[in-house]
Amino acid sequence: MMDKTERNAVWHESVERFGTRLRSVVCMEECAELIQAVSKRLRGKPDPDDNLAEEMADVYICLGMLRDMYGVTDERLESWVDRKTKRQAERNRA
Repeated sequence: MMDKTERNAVWHESVERFGTRLRSVVCMEECAELIQAVSKRLRGKPDPDDNLAEEMADVYICLGMLRDMYGVTDERLESWVDRKTKRQAERNRA
C-alpha cells in the first residue's frame, strides 16, 4: 500500500504531465461515472465487479488532484467538511 506522500507525488506528476485542463475534465467525467454507479445500486442492480468502490476510488484520486491543481489546502478542506457536517448534524436532529 502506498503512503499519502507517495500518492500525492503520483497525482502531482499526473497533473504536471497532462495539465490542469485535461485533469479537470477527467475529474468531471469520473464524477459522472460515480453518479451512474450509485444510480445502478439504487435500482438494485448487482455489483459483482465492485464498480461502485472503483468509481469512488477514482473520485477520491481526483479530489487529491483538484486540491493540488487549485491550491486547496487540507486545512481549508477540513474546515468546510466540519461546517457541512455540523449543518448535517443539525438537520438530523430537526
